[in-house]
Amino acid sequence: MTARAPLAIATLAFHAILLPGAAVAQADLVPDAVAPANHSSPLLSRKTAAVAGFLFAATILGDRGFREEVQEHRGSSSNSMARIGNSFGEWHYVVPGLSAAFLVGQLTGSRDLKRVALHAGAAAALATGMTTTLKYTIGRGRPHIAGDPDQFRPFSGWNSFPSGHTAVAFALATSIADETDDGWSDVALYGAATLTAMARVNDDRHWTSDVLIGGLLGHLSAKWVSRQMGPVRVVPAGVAANIEF
Repeated sequence: MTARAPLAIATLAFHAILLPGAAVAQADLVPDAVAPANHSSPLLSRKTAAVAGFLFAATILGDRGFREEVQEHRGSSSNSMARIGNSFGEWHYVVPGLSAAFLVGQLTGSRDLKRVALHAGAAAALATGMTTTLKYTIGRGRPHIAGDPDQFRPFSGWNSFPSGHTAVAFALATSIADETDDGWSDVALYGAATLTAMARVNDDRHWTSDVLIGGLLGHLSAKWVSRQMGPVRVVPAGVAANIEF
């Protein structure tokens, strides 16, 4: 098995451990009732934390090999997919998109759309704040600059770990997925976020471990924001709100 195969397995496995959380959240919704937010439960289950820890250790050990294999097979097709993936984590696309969604919600009187836009924006902002702080505190060299995954220069301006694009993409995916009632949209949303993660590795902007932790931080940011802001759910009986953020 080449190094490229473990990279795909690690990325898809990360995708898989995040999907059940959204599915469980949706399963709690029952007609004519709104389940109260459970503030005592952890944002990350022990099982998910264990799997994430295992994957992080694996990617840390394999960062160099993953990068070499991906760059060796990099081509016009992967670059084209990367351009699409990068857009899901770039603020100059995210801000206009969320602003437009909120405006449409305001004009049409859709509380759902406004809520989703606010949750997603807050989650993406929180994820960006956390990743930016960690980036400059840890000071890991980017692959195309340092060439060595073990080079760290705290507060030097090096800013590879963790991936901000991936954090934003997973924050958006989780925020929106938590507001939908079907599994197919979850697959599409998390798939788009995973494409962002793979794009960052393809473009040699991040190590695999960078995008793994970036995605996890984005996911947790969305879960925390959703918990603090409500959630607000629309069900057959009507609309219920619990705004605490």
